[in-house]
Amino acid sequence: MPRRTHRKSRNGCLECKRRHVKCDEKQPICSNCTVSERVCDYGTRFITAAPRAPLVQSASAAPTSVPRASPDSSPAAFADQPVNMLHVELFHNLYTQTHATFRISMSMPWIAQIITHSITTPYLVNEMLAFSALHLSTTRPPQREFYRYHAAQLQTQALAIFKDSNPTVTQETCIPLFLFSSLLGIHMLCDTLIYRENDFVQFLDRFVHYLRLHHGVRTILGQAWPMLRGSLLQPAFEIGMALYKLDGPLGPECENLLNRVVAAKLTKDLTDTYRRAIEALQSCLNVAEKADEQHASINAVVAWPVLISLDFSDLLEQRRPEALVILAHYAVLLHRFRDSWVLGGSGRFVIEEVTRYLGEEWDGWLRWPGEELHC
Repeated sequence: MPRRTHRKSRNGCLECKRRHVKCDEKQPICSNCTVSERVCDYGTRFITAAPRAPLVQSASAAPTSVPRASPDSSPAAFADQPVNMLHVELFHNLYTQTHATFRISMSMPWIAQIITHSITTPYLVNEMLAFSALHLSTTRPPQREFYRYHAAQLQTQALAIFKDSNPTVTQETCIPLFLFSSLLGIHMLCDTLIYRENDFVQFLDRFVHYLRLHHGVRTILGQAWPMLRGSLLQPAFEIGMALYKLDGPLGPECENLLNRVVAAKLTKDLTDTYRRAIEALQSCLNVAEKADEQHASINAVVAWPVLISLDFSDLLEQRRPEALVILAHYAVLLHRFRDSWVLGGSGRFVIEEVTRYLGEEWDGWLRWPGEELHC
C-alpha cells in the first residue's frame, strides 16, 4: 500500500499547529491568523529558516527578492486566499485617525505626492502600518496585546526590508527615506513612553536604545538635505527651521538649570553637551507654548530627542545625574500633554522616578518639574 502524502505544513506557525489546521507559512503573519485575528508566532527557531517576504512589495522588485516557494505559493493558490483585512484596517486608521495626531493637513498641495511615495516603498508601507497598529493598541484596550504584537512584527519587517534593500540617497529616494526615518523615530519614542512597564532602569535602557537607533537612521540622510530642500517637502522644512531656531534668551526654568550646570564646574565637553540639550529643550518649550492647537504641541514634544546629540544619550546610559535632571525637565512637556495617546502619562512617571533615583540631594535641581506635577 503506497504511503499517504503528508498534507500538513511542516514549518507552520505555532498557533496553527495548536489548532491542528494547515498553515500557509506566510511570514510574519499567516493567512489563518490574519483572518481569525490570532497572534501568529513561528518561534525563534524559524527566524532565519527562510527569507522574509515584504508584506507589501513593489511590482518592480527584482526576481531575487521573491521568497522561497512553498507548496501553496502558486498564483492559483494566492488567488484563493482572502485579502488581508488587518492591513486594510490599519491603513484606514492611519489616514483617518492617526495622522490627525500630528496635524497633517490633507489640504496641503503636496500631500498626495507624499502618499504616492509612501505606497510604492515597501519598508515605508510596513512602518506606516506598524505605527497605526501601535495607535490602535492604545485606543482599543481589549485588543491591546493583539495590536501591539502586530506593531512590533510590522516594524521588524520594515527594518528588515530597509536593511536588505540598502537604499542609497537619490532625488527619487530622499523623500521616502526621510519619511521612514521620521516615522520610525516617533514610533520608537511612543512605544518607549507608553509601554514602560513601571521599571525606570529598563525605561532608561530602552530610551537610550531608541536615541541611538534613530540617530543611526538619521545619519543616512545627511547627504540628502540639499535634495530635500529642493523637494516638495521644502515648505515643511522652512516652517520647522523657523520654529525650532532659538533666537532669544532662555526662560527662567532652563536658565536656572544651565546656571546650576555651569556652577558644578564640570568639564568643558560635558558642559557644552548639557548646554545644547537645554537650549534644544527651550526651543521645544517655546513651540509648545506658542502653538494654538495640541497637535502642533505634540510635534514639539517629539522634536527634542531629534535635536539632542548622541553624546547626551551616552550620559543618560551612564546615569549621569545632570543628564537625568535634564530628562526630568523634558518630562514636563510630556506631562503637559498627558492626554495624548502618544505620551501615555509618561511625564509623571519620569519626573517621579528621576526624583526617587537621585534622592534629596538633587531636590533643588528638580524643583520646577516637581511643581509642574501639581499644576
